[in-house]
Amino acid sequence: MPAVKNQILFLVLLVTSLSTQATWFEASGQAVIHDGQKQAARQLATQEAIKQALLFSGASVKNVQTMANGLLADDTLEITAAGDVNHIELTNEVYHKDYVTVSIRADIFPVEASCAASDYKKSIVTTWYDFQKRQQAAAGNLYDFGKAFATRLQLASRENSKFSYIKQVEPYYLKSVLSEQKSFAYELSRKTNSQFVLFGKINEFSVERAPSQNWVPWADDLITRNLAVTLTMYDGYSGEMVYQKIENMSALWDFNLHQSIDSDSHKLWSSKFGLATQELQQQSIQEIDDVISCQPAYGRVIKTGDESLIINIGLQNGVKKGDKLTLFKMNQYHSPQGEPRRQFHLHPEKVIVAEVFSETAIIKSPTGALLVNIQTNDFAARQ
Repeated sequence: MPAVKNQILFLVLLVTSLSTQATWFEASGQAVIHDGQKQAARQLATQEAIKQALLFSGASVKNVQTMANGLLADDTLEITAAGDVNHIELTNEVYHKDYVTVSIRADIFPVEASCAASDYKKSIVTTWYDFQKRQQAAAGNLYDFGKAFATRLQLASRENSKFSYIKQVEPYYLKSVLSEQKSFAYELSRKTNSQFVLFGKINEFSVERAPSQNWVPWADDLITRNLAVTLTMYDGYSGEMVYQKIENMSALWDFNLHQSIDSDSHKLWSSKFGLATQELQQQSIQEIDDVISCQPAYGRVIKTGDESLIINIGLQNGVKKGDKLTLFKMNQYHSPQGEPRRQFHLHPEKVIVAEVFSETAIIKSPTGALLVNIQTNDFAARQ
């Protein structure tokens, strides 16, 4: 048994997503038994497991409060949760020669109004957006409109988002059916070091004629252009779909149907249709940002070493020198009932940000401890 101070030695979190219902967090903590004081060790292990479960649900640790159901009657830990703690129960307690293992289960309802406002900004990668009906781009010769749309969406993200930003637009059209998007999300996330992957498809780009209302025989008909875009976003680390919506609008088309227009021109984007498209993009970005704000921000370990690690988040995400992080492995699986579950294996050694760059940061142990059990594609999160 390694020598440690009165602290947790190893923790496993099992997180079961239950859609709009509560989330169950199952945590196991260990603490050393000093001078035969089993009850004190039990409380230390239990409070650490509770604290870590609540931190992963979005809580902050303060000073003094007795926890639920008399589980920690003499505890001196105050936990202000960003979710409602419906129930905490002790599920297992095993005494070894010189340490004790305690397992708890916490039933926590998230409170979305208070989620992650101060967390790191989450990075998004997307691609160019292809047409479902390519022939509809013939009016205006706008076959590159999906490329320009994605570029302008990135600009809207950088100007209007608080909790996220489109880090990168991959320069190609990605055709994929819904069943393939999850695997593509994993691939794009790893390739670009982005946490979220946004897929887009232009479902509608048609034009319609309407007779002029001026009742002047020689007046031109009014032309309206329709736009409908499906946006689907995945967490590239977990493979979970976090957003999907079809955005649509119609606006007057200021141009002759036989006139060729540059998809990325000021002429197009300052027209009635272009301005209406930008409004649609801003609305989409704000909706995505609201969803992202309630998602945890993870940094992926991209380079390992005995004394330091490099993670794929940096100044653009809001990382600062001296920030304290938790290292962990994350596994995805389904229960026998088909429920999606995540399993978190937390490293007992906390780390701090030693150096920070635009898109990466170097992290180290504040005690100088070796980080020998961490591998690439493990994760770091601020707690």
